[in-house]
Amino acid sequence: MKLIEKLSERSKPFIAATSIATAAILWVIDTVTGSEISFSIFYLIPISMMAWLSGRRMAIILSLICAALWGAADVMGGQIYSHPLIIVWNATVRLGFFMVVSHTLAALKTAQERREELVHCIVHDLRSPLSNVIMGIQSIQGTAGEALGKAQKEYLDICAASSDRMLTLINSMLDAASLESGKMPIQPTEFSVREVVEESVRQVSLWAGRGKVGIKYEVEPEALTAFADRDLTTRVIINLLSNAIKFSKRDTMITVCAAQSEDNMVIVSVIDQGYGIPEEWVDKVFDKFVQVDARRAGSSVGSGLGLAFCRKAVEAQGGSISLQSEVNKGTSITFRLPRQSRNTNG
Repeated sequence: MKLIEKLSERSKPFIAATSIATAAILWVIDTVTGSEISFSIFYLIPISMMAWLSGRRMAIILSLICAALWGAADVMGGQIYSHPLIIVWNATVRLGFFMVVSHTLAALKTAQERREELVHCIVHDLRSPLSNVIMGIQSIQGTAGEALGKAQKEYLDICAASSDRMLTLINSMLDAASLESGKMPIQPTEFSVREVVEESVRQVSLWAGRGKVGIKYEVEPEALTAFADRDLTTRVIINLLSNAIKFSKRDTMITVCAAQSEDNMVIVSVIDQGYGIPEEWVDKVFDKFVQVDARRAGSSVGSGLGLAFCRKAVEAQGGSISLQSEVNKGTSITFRLPRQSRNTNG
């Protein structure tokens, strides 16, 4: 899946050339090994890749090529048939098999794209009414704050925090798709890392307090700056903090550390004392919808989209992100961002 994800970022001519080259390599191996070793099933690799990434038409063309190559390999490998038409029959059967695979995968890809478009439209439409709810809550807090009782203010604060959290999730879903397609503009500026960390902690502090989870932060040096998209970086930290709060034990502490690395990068870590992540899920937590698979397996590893958004947001800014975890001891997620513009020296 990671290979498919990387290839999906390349152009269709590159994908076509790669698929044809793979088919050619398979043909050479098939010809050399002969009929004693059944190698022909591997022709499905380039066909599947073409069907998924380039569509039905290109997959059909490659299916014709692979069927012809398979037949040529039989002939050149010394395969002897009792009748010449058997070669034609075998090539037709193989072509039919390849065509079924091509049509099936292309149809699945189309269905997935339509489903994602539908989800995108629904999520996008949710953002406007949710924004109106947040504006209403803020208006009540501003105009009627003094008239409200302590309990009413607390409930209103909870509504505000929950609405902000929901808006963050919605924006993460929309922006993850934009980052995948390369359509989201990145606006890097120089900003104070301490200010961004403080703002992020402030936005999740109410939720953390209700869960009896403390948050502290350490930024060294105090004047540490980063050259990245400030809003995007803030949302990355908020997502990581929200995930840490969600899976932290009561009366534990979350620590946000920020420092400058030896290679002139900014390193930010969010460390919790939560339940940790099982070893088999550590390498998968940054994939989309991994939480669904984890729940089926009886584990819980955090937001299915939040961490995927974090990875894409960090990598889009020229950084990297990694995770370390141990069951019942906690999780540490660290990301790196440029400390200064790459167009400057020093």
